[in-house]
Amino acid sequence: MMGLNLSTADVTALEARTEGWIAGLQLAAISMQGRTDISSFIKAFTGSHIFVAEYLIEEVLNRQANEVQSFLLQTSILERLNASLCEAVTEHEDGQAVLDALRRLNLFVIPLDDEGQWFRYHRLFADLLQARLGRPRRGNR
Repeated sequence: MMGLNLSTADVTALEARTEGWIAGLQLAAISMQGRTDISSFIKAFTGSHIFVAEYLIEEVLNRQANEVQSFLLQTSILERLNASLCEAVTEHEDGQAVLDALRRLNLFVIPLDDEGQWFRYHRLFADLLQARLGRPRRGNR
């Protein structure tokens, strides 16, 4: 729709970076307009990209209660999340309840098992949270 001439490899890489998140794909497409080196842009596209960061901060993070924001930021250092790890990091005893609430609210928490015990954050969301902490982003996954 935006007249971007993407190779199959670029489309595959972009889908992997955004994990199919439609708004992320749209933000990436807007950002790609007028660029000549699309492949390099896609490789560098993270949750701290200005359009993605602004969207996630304004539409997701800032709409959460302070306690939830704190939980998200503190636990963003974890590659994988479960209740006990979250409780150890946050020093609160409600890790499973918070994870369940985040999943129900569809807040960029991806279940890793069928029992609802292990989760991870959407890659772009994790990138943003870690950038907010001032931590270096994780490498490409």
